[in-house]
Amino acid sequence: MLMGLPLFLLFSVYGVVNAYLPILLFRLGYTATMIGFLQGLFEAAGLVFPIFISSRVDRKGNYGQVMILLGLLMAAVLPPLVAFRNAWATALVLSLFALGYKGAVPVADALVNRILAHDGVNYGKVRVMGSIGFVCITLLLQFTPLVNAESPASIAFWIGFPAILFSLSVLLLPGLLKKYPEAPVSIESPASERGVKMLSEFPPAFWAGISLIFFGFLGMTPTQRFFSLYVQEYLHLQSYAGLWALSAAAEVPFMFLSGWFIRRWGTKRILLLSLAAITVRNLVYAVFPSFGGAVAGQLFHSVCFGLFHPAAVVFVSERAPKRLMVVGLTLYTSVSVGLASVLGNIGGGIIIDSLGYRPLFVLFSLCPLVGIGIFFASRKRFSRA
Repeated sequence: MLMGLPLFLLFSVYGVVNAYLPILLFRLGYTATMIGFLQGLFEAAGLVFPIFISSRVDRKGNYGQVMILLGLLMAAVLPPLVAFRNAWATALVLSLFALGYKGAVPVADALVNRILAHDGVNYGKVRVMGSIGFVCITLLLQFTPLVNAESPASIAFWIGFPAILFSLSVLLLPGLLKKYPEAPVSIESPASERGVKMLSEFPPAFWAGISLIFFGFLGMTPTQRFFSLYVQEYLHLQSYAGLWALSAAAEVPFMFLSGWFIRRWGTKRILLLSLAAITVRNLVYAVFPSFGGAVAGQLFHSVCFGLFHPAAVVFVSERAPKRLMVVGLTLYTSVSVGLASVLGNIGGGIIIDSLGYRPLFVLFSLCPLVGIGIFFASRKRFSRA
């Protein structure tokens, strides 16, 4: 599959950012509360691309060109992030970085789905290359001296390097710059009316799934955004990159086999199972605050993301109108993932500074339970009709 290498490189960027962005901000002198606000702003800025650009990408079908520009944007804004060490400058640069970082994933996912045509259930077999890239980069940086965790410049370089390689892979691999047929769009009504009409085309089952997935990702905020700080500041260990690699490695076989699980159990059951696993995972970190507890918690990533994400993508793709696939996937990325992360980052940073890390995990373990409760309270909405 042509998209294997670009996904490998794109999620290599994600590997470095997930493991080292909070550490980078910590080295720039920010408190946990400020890191939470900055990461929340980072997530919020990432919503801008989906809202204003995704429908245009759908119409134009120029996925490859857009991915190249987004990769270059990520690399270009990193030097100012290190050079200008004040909160306003950091907020501005992180917002620009988020446009590329958050925007590239739904465009890449949409291109994978376009290439797979009607075989979207096998999305996980392609997306697993991203997980492998995540594992490789985090293992590389854990067990080699390539990155200096004390140096923001060193961390920034290792974020930007795979971003540039990602752009080059899209440019050089044959077929990825192909333009797909434009989706039809009405020009008789103003853009605001078209936007409202566009959203009204999504069925109730789509929105019910978006809400369920939202509470799952909200529950994952401590493990996705504050885990490196937890390992460094609370457990007093320097093995956060290796533990990130462990979680990504655990997700690989489940993501690869996700198509089999989806065909056997269906997306709704997998989503519910994943939410329950997210709750248990958070409680493991809270009850067993040790290296062993961290290892056990990271292994839960196999279900909490390895099955959860492919099931969510297939759920969204099957229920979104075909001509609005990128919009549907971007709503998944921006609302279910992005908005959850915005709220989780802001709340999480405040909880850490006021209560500590163990209450952080306990409180966020409740979020998936809310999602499960909503599911059982509105089961009819989850039908495919």
